[in-house]
Amino acid sequence: MKKAFLRAIRVELSTLRQHLAGTSKDATEAREDLREKGIRKALYLATSFQTGVYTCQLGKLRDVFDPLVLEVIRFYDQLSNLERVKNHISRRSFELAVLTGSNVDKEKEQPLAQDYTSSLDEGIRRINTLLLESQRLISKLPQ
Repeated sequence: MKKAFLRAIRVELSTLRQHLAGTSKDATEAREDLREKGIRKALYLATSFQTGVYTCQLGKLRDVFDPLVLEVIRFYDQLSNLERVKNHISRRSFELAVLTGSNVDKEKEQPLAQDYTSSLDEGIRRINTLLLESQRLISKLPQ
């Protein structure tokens, strides 16, 4: 059961890596557009990554005290933390995109833009960490 779980996680992580890479690309482009060109555009980052194998199968394992299973659990915990950052980025993105340029909006713009940029930086940092971690973890998982 554990070996089948770990093999399925390997497949899921391969898909997650592609999704993480795409999210990193989108976030990096949005950050550069805002910083370099002042372009505010709505950035919708998918609200959740596909984690069906992990979510459905982890509870079926009798023993999770295997070092590799614990690494998988730690990875998915970090991924869930990234979900919260992504949600914050999306909210800030939409808040910036709807500003009209009125005097009231001009007062809101700078703090929102700063929070949005720092959130993008944090999201990109976490994604890059997860990309490295996922590659390392995939190499340890059975095929």
